[in-house]
Amino acid sequence: MYFISAPFGNYIKRKDAISVTGTWTVHPRPGRLLQIIKTLRYTRTGWRNQLGLRNPGILHALVKHKKEDVLSVANLEPRDWYILHDLISKRYSVEVNISCPNVDHNPDILDGIHLWTQTKRPWCIVKVPPTIENEFIDILVDLGYNQIHASNTLPTTKGGLSGSVLISHTLRIIQYIKTVHPHVTVIAGGGVNSVETKQVYLDAGADHISLGTVCFTPWRIKSIIGDTNDRK
Repeated sequence: MYFISAPFGNYIKRKDAISVTGTWTVHPRPGRLLQIIKTLRYTRTGWRNQLGLRNPGILHALVKHKKEDVLSVANLEPRDWYILHDLISKRYSVEVNISCPNVDHNPDILDGIHLWTQTKRPWCIVKVPPTIENEFIDILVDLGYNQIHASNTLPTTKGGLSGSVLISHTLRIIQYIKTVHPHVTVIAGGGVNSVETKQVYLDAGADHISLGTVCFTPWRIKSIIGDTNDRK
């Protein structure tokens, strides 16, 4: 299975992939286009941005997006998980994003995060940062998260960095999860811009693949998804 990672899932829809939309917050965070112009840059180590979860808010998402999409959600204030959980029908799949480096998440990010796993949904994914510690992975699994997306952008002083720089971090997370929590489904992303990189993740134990910055060149997606020689 392939996923089109947020925010690309807002715009790219394919029959052979699941689009992840968002990331959505309780309240609107305007200024997305301006932040793209100001902060999105390509560097030798990958794409860098400081978008900071700019979005029109969860109510917009519930009107605009179809239930076969996955809604990526984030909490910025106390009680946000509770509010989002109450608003989003269990018919929607969710990706709980605890990993954006460009915003100040609620310091008690675990407060209410258990709610999502208590409701049966088609997908209930938690998206983790590349720097996550093994002990935190254990906590998430203990809370019932059996689908983990590794990983989001790498924090730097100039914003979140994506691309091939994430590969070693994602591989570490895959290897830990599959060794300690083999029942957990892993969605691997970060630097997947070729069939070869995809296969590295699958060989390491990933169950599914997430496509992110390769979506800047959407004509390359077909060659990655269309490859039928996946070795699992």
